[in-house]
Amino acid sequence: MEARIQRLERLLTPRNARITLMVLGVVSVLFAIALRNVRLDYDFEKFFPNDDPERDRYMAFRERFGYDNDFLMIGIERAEGVLDPALLTQVDSLAGHLERLPLVQLVLTPTRLSEPIITPVGVFEVPWLRYTNDTLLALDSARIWNDPGVREPFFTDDGRAMLVVMNAQPGLSKARCDTLLADVRAALAATGLEDARLVGRIVGQDHYIHTMVRETVLFLTAAILLLAVFLWIGFRSVGGVVVPIAVVGLAILWQVGFMTALGKPLGILTMLLPTILFVVGMSDVVHILECFLEEIRNGVPRTRAIAVTYHEVGLPTFLTAVTSGIGFATLGTASIPPLQEFGLYTALGVLLTFILAFTLLPALLVLIDPLKLLPNARQASHWDSRLPDLFRWTIRNRRALLLGFGLITVVGIVGANRIRVNNFLLEDLPANDPLKQGFTWFEDRFGGVRPFELEITVTDSTRTVWDLDVLQQVELVQNYLDTAYRVDAIVSPVTLMASLNKAYNGGDITYRRLPDEPEEAARMAKRARVFGGQYIGGIVSENGRTARLTGRMRDEGGFVHGQRNAALEAFIQARTDGAVVRFQQTGMAYLIDHNNATLSTQLMRGMGLAVALTALIMWWFFRNWRMVLVALLPNLVPLLFIAGVMGFAGIDLKVSTAIIFSISFGIAEDDTIHMLAALRQHLRSGLTPAYALKRTYLRTGKAVTVTSLMLLSGFVLLVFSDFASIHYMGLLVTLTLAFAFVAELLLLPALVVALLPRRSSGS
Repeated sequence: MEARIQRLERLLTPRNARITLMVLGVVSVLFAIALRNVRLDYDFEKFFPNDDPERDRYMAFRERFGYDNDFLMIGIERAEGVLDPALLTQVDSLAGHLERLPLVQLVLTPTRLSEPIITPVGVFEVPWLRYTNDTLLALDSARIWNDPGVREPFFTDDGRAMLVVMNAQPGLSKARCDTLLADVRAALAATGLEDARLVGRIVGQDHYIHTMVRETVLFLTAAILLLAVFLWIGFRSVGGVVVPIAVVGLAILWQVGFMTALGKPLGILTMLLPTILFVVGMSDVVHILECFLEEIRNGVPRTRAIAVTYHEVGLPTFLTAVTSGIGFATLGTASIPPLQEFGLYTALGVLLTFILAFTLLPALLVLIDPLKLLPNARQASHWDSRLPDLFRWTIRNRRALLLGFGLITVVGIVGANRIRVNNFLLEDLPANDPLKQGFTWFEDRFGGVRPFELEITVTDSTRTVWDLDVLQQVELVQNYLDTAYRVDAIVSPVTLMASLNKAYNGGDITYRRLPDEPEEAARMAKRARVFGGQYIGGIVSENGRTARLTGRMRDEGGFVHGQRNAALEAFIQARTDGAVVRFQQTGMAYLIDHNNATLSTQLMRGMGLAVALTALIMWWFFRNWRMVLVALLPNLVPLLFIAGVMGFAGIDLKVSTAIIFSISFGIAEDDTIHMLAALRQHLRSGLTPAYALKRTYLRTGKAVTVTSLMLLSGFVLLVFSDFASIHYMGLLVTLTLAFAFVAELLLLPALVVALLPRRSSGS
């Protein structure tokens, strides 16, 4: 051991320290330059797994019929009613502005729609609303209100609100979406409709990214300030505050710069990286610094104190970096690219922090006067006097503590069985958020904005979707969706054929239904594309073998929709003939629900992998199965506890809550490793297990307390996020780490006394 310490001392020279700082400075400048190209991104589609058959089917469906999420709905409301000539003139002017925008594909508004009337002398197009003539407007209003197929997609039942629907060009980039949104808002202002409500992907993306940027700056700044306070409390010196912050801050610069250099944008998950890394990366730096200062207090010369510190904590610090990295990296086992990136890049950030803790930190310690790191005041800290009392209490009550933690585990398992998998489209936003309020307004007035998509495939090669018997089966499913599943504003081959039937019968509303005879349906189908044009192409494929049923509905959560999907599937199996036509639900909203259910399972498997890998590492380090149990149990019990809290509190399992288990386990394991590594070292030095445990508790316990408080303070800040996913991540991780801290100080000593023999070599 002495030879290793002496070799380390020979490396710790001012010259080597300056060279190290110069090299690290050059690398930091390069990464800082890369930050000029940092980009932000919020794309729902990136949360779809690349290897999922449902995604592949959706992509093929979208290729045939177009996107289901590149729409913008503009809601206009007037207490006196929207069927006012002046207001309709404004709406029509808005439609004209929108149609001239280069990134707009289609604009649908009642003021520019018409329906055909087919007569023996020709085809006449009758406008829906002839708003420039009061008499005709009254007649048209009455006609629309008597025809639900016309009224429901664009008007509320009370006539006080109406819709303008705009389809953007598919697959627009973030920059082009921003341009289009600015143009739309300019058009609203130019037509005097600034109070109109907007909902759609381009609005949500803009709002989310602005909120992400604001919260990233806010939480990172707050985390730095709060951690600075705890560092001051722990070290009571300016150097003890500045040095750790400099080391971890540089790691964040490197990590974000590296991502940017690879062309990776920051998304809603990776935007959390700076804050999480700043909090997590501080743990090992504090342990190293505390050990170094302890040697200085004991009168050890500076260089030897650094060498002894890194000899003692080097391997444990490496193991904590590995276990924390594993906790994050197992998120990479999920099939969702953003989660993979979040897990892998956070693990990389932990590794970079470890590298800087073993390069930048010793270089700074060589060059900085140790007196600048020692406390300005010599009085003992609070825990210097309280830890001995807590240790004695813990040992005296160890059996009661083991029983208590056992009962908590049982209750946690019971509560975990109550957890359900669930998610909502805009669950991230609070009720008072303007975007969420707008979403709720559309839900209340127009039956929701959640897209519903059903793929219709004719399986009989002798038929097409236009055959009457196929249409009748589609109508059965459509009626079920309208009444039982609660889908509104449905458009399908049935609604198209019903509109044609009405047109062939002089516009008589009683004929808005399927024809009575197959020959009639065949005759109308031949002219369908003549009247429908591009609109028909978005519903029925060119060969007529596949079609689309689309609509919108309220977002009642993935759990409720999953139950409805099962009932829909049972209805389809019982009431339709699969040899003639097949129905399969698809679309972005359906895919989000499907992925959330499967992803939660993937993440829990990843959590199991993290535990297994950590157990193997602990076995390699201690070569003692009892120590493996001591290392794992104080960090598994808090996870079961928090699972029970979720179950009893009704917190659903989704992506944002499932990842907290891997994150918490990887972070909480750090302090356990430091405690057990110190215990192992004391045992190997010849101390009895009891005395070794006491010295470990009193010496390492202070660093564990400081790092735990810093971790809690960093994650508790996330509770104040406007994003529900980040809020719950902050809340649940904070609760888990708080419980893990309690388990570290109470359960771990009790387990050591219970599991380790009275005499041990520590091997």
